[in-house]
Amino acid sequence: MESDDFAFVDAHHHLWDLEALHYAWLTDRPFEGHPSGDYSAIKRNHVVADLKAAGAPVNLIKSVHIETADGETDPVRETAWLQSVADRDGLPSGIIARGELMDAGSDAQLDRHLEYANFRGVRMLTFHGPDILGDAAFLRGFDGLRKRDLVFDMDADIAHTDKVVALAKRFPDVRIVLGHCGFPKRRTVDYFHAWRKGMKAIAQAPNIACKLSGLLMVDHQWSIESIAPWIEECIEIFGVERCMFGTNWPLDGLYADYATLVNAYRQIVADYSADERKALFQRSAESWYRI
Repeated sequence: MESDDFAFVDAHHHLWDLEALHYAWLTDRPFEGHPSGDYSAIKRNHVVADLKAAGAPVNLIKSVHIETADGETDPVRETAWLQSVADRDGLPSGIIARGELMDAGSDAQLDRHLEYANFRGVRMLTFHGPDILGDAAFLRGFDGLRKRDLVFDMDADIAHTDKVVALAKRFPDVRIVLGHCGFPKRRTVDYFHAWRKGMKAIAQAPNIACKLSGLLMVDHQWSIESIAPWIEECIEIFGVERCMFGTNWPLDGLYADYATLVNAYRQIVADYSADERKALFQRSAESWYRI
């Protein structure tokens, strides 16, 4: 697919340099039960030059990096490294760091992240357990995001619907970006209906946006027809100004090269207006992440 004016802002990708930082899930021990399955093919450096080369065919112009250096005891080290990469090479435009919001020192850690110009917020993975979203220590740390006008990248699925909605209502001024279409884990009709009900409930909170990404982690034999219903439903529920496309590169790269995936997204929304497509591929990510 070609368009002279098409530009892509990738709302969700990863970089890693195995010599620069500690990525335990890549070098020490496998992530047990990872939805991507065997990810040994990506246990090598994926640096910004690789991202730029992969994104060149679809005019990648900006990007948002999501934390992945799980072996670092100090997550600010990843932010510092990414900022040095961005200063040199222009990407990533936004940095979402690992957030240790339950720690007593989380406010001080956020302030250290804020020393780097491209820092925009944090993600805290839900393998800590779904109850974390209502934990008193977590809520105290989350208030630190509110005070600093930072983004929370939400890793949650429909099992967490009530807690996600309660969190968004408690902190209506915090921008929350729900990752990977609410991370649907199964591909049955019954699950789709349950997922849609949960997503409609989540969308009632106007401070939550939805990232259209990560579907290939579960759908390894994917096709345009298999991922389109999830994407179309998210857009119907949240609207184009609260939806943004991401590649989850290089994880989704296990099952499709970068341009193939982006062009699949483009085909799915080909009948949308030019303005709607610009929102999905560029404007929403720029607005929500302020990049």
